[in-house]
Amino acid sequence: MTDALADSDDPGKDARVCTPSDVAAQYRQHHDWLRKVANRFFDGKRPDLADEAIGLLFAHLLELVEEQKLTDLGEGWRGYLRRAVLNRCVDLVRTEKKTRERFPPGDPEAPRIIDRDPLGDYAAAEDLAHRRQEKLNTAVESLTGRQVTIVRHVLKGETNKQIGEELGISGQAVGAQLKTIIKKCHEEVTEDE
Repeated sequence: MTDALADSDDPGKDARVCTPSDVAAQYRQHHDWLRKVANRFFDGKRPDLADEAIGLLFAHLLELVEEQKLTDLGEGWRGYLRRAVLNRCVDLVRTEKKTRERFPPGDPEAPRIIDRDPLGDYAAAEDLAHRRQEKLNTAVESLTGRQVTIVRHVLKGETNKQIGEELGISGQAVGAQLKTIIKKCHEEVTEDE
């Protein structure tokens, strides 16, 4: 971002360093006018970017105040603020253009071809997950009716004691069955790995 500040390292002998209240006063005094300047830059078509440019400008001014690098510009504020807000507008257009180049127009929900995995690690992990899911499906199909019932109750969020009461067995027996189910599924999924 470019600014129209004089050499910020040498504010001059008579220059007064600005305070946050000075920036707030400039904001109140020039905000509406700066909005018009920024809206004209965007031909009135992007009020969101015009407001963002003004916000960025005054955020930058507050950073300069915090670093004690902003001096009172006296009568030069209006010209400085005009140039600075136009610079922010240009920066926002450049940023938006770069974003459009990376993500061309079209359906935002459509899958994009972006190779973030040049070594194929993601594809290998996806393949492994797919194979494990198939094995898990096979393991679940091999469960007994009683084991499937226990799993269904667990998925409903019931405790071992509640499941046991409903099936007429103890909560410990339900826990033992769950251990058997988990072991069976784990062995099936991790076989050949």
